[in-house]
Amino acid sequence: MKYIIILYMCSMTTGQCPSSQISAYEFDNHVDCVLEGYKVSHNTFMNLQTIDDFQRERIEKEKIVIKFECKQLGEV
Repeated sequence: MKYIIILYMCSMTTGQCPSSQISAYEFDNHVDCVLEGYKVSHNTFMNLQTIDDFQRERIEKEKIVIKFECKQLGEV
């Protein structure tokens, strides 16, 4: 089976995840997908502060987090 990473940008204050993005990565197993998912999520979160709309104050106020899931292809 093949797996892909889906990233979600969520606000912990509202509990909503209004945006998602399917990464370009594809994996042969769940474990490799999860390990890469943590890396991609971390890097995405660190890069948020370089975007004008996501300055540290907004991230702090809305409690923005990056969540991810490894989705088996055929279930997307």
